[in-house]
Amino acid sequence: MTTTRENISGVIKVLDEYMIRSGKEEINEMEANRELAKAGLLADEQAHPGRPLREWLRKLRDSNILPQNIRQNCGAWTIRISTTIAKKPTIAGLFG
Repeated sequence: MTTTRENISGVIKVLDEYMIRSGKEEINEMEANRELAKAGLLADEQAHPGRPLREWLRKLRDSNILPQNIRQNCGAWTIRISTTIAKKPTIAGLFG
């Protein structure tokens, strides 16, 4: 999967919809990759569940375009619903 903005927003939309349907606020990369495979966006590996998504997320991280709702802690990836990320006002918005 390439790292275009359309691909990133499509992945976030599919995962957000899944988390809302299932009542979850966050999921791990294996659960996320399974849902992306069901949606036809990113095939999963039987032998190594979640590996394709982990590799894609590493590319996003290394390119400095990883969305704010996705975090890596001690090698494990956590994906939160994107609507839970608070929007920070800009300084120009405060004074303009």
